[in-house]
Amino acid sequence: MGRTRRRCRTGETLLEALRRELHEEIGLVLDTDPPHVWHQEVVAPGHAEGYDGVVNDYFLVRTASFRPRGAMTDEQLAAENIQGLRWWRPQDITVYGGPDLFSPRDLATPLTALITEGVPADPVPLGL
Repeated sequence: MGRTRRRCRTGETLLEALRRELHEEIGLVLDTDPPHVWHQEVVAPGHAEGYDGVVNDYFLVRTASFRPRGAMTDEQLAAENIQGLRWWRPQDITVYGGPDLFSPRDLATPLTALITEGVPADPVPLGL
């Protein structure tokens, strides 16, 4: 595989990257280490512009509702392909038919399993 898009900086652990990204993009500071629930590797040229694959790791972060506003400017968020922030209820994800894409694309299926079965002992591998 050529270039793979991953958000960790050199020498940064997954949890360090998660903490940095949450602070930068939505202004959330974690008090504890959340469980690592899913892992995804996609090899698909064109899936992410300029890359022939992505590696995504998902953590279960529980928090009270808050107004997301991170350290990044609107222009910096747009450069990260973030055009807006909103809260989603699981049932809204299940029935959504609009133009926005979830990652993983079928987010409703693993999310339902996470809610009904609880946190897995090891990260569950996901497809596209």
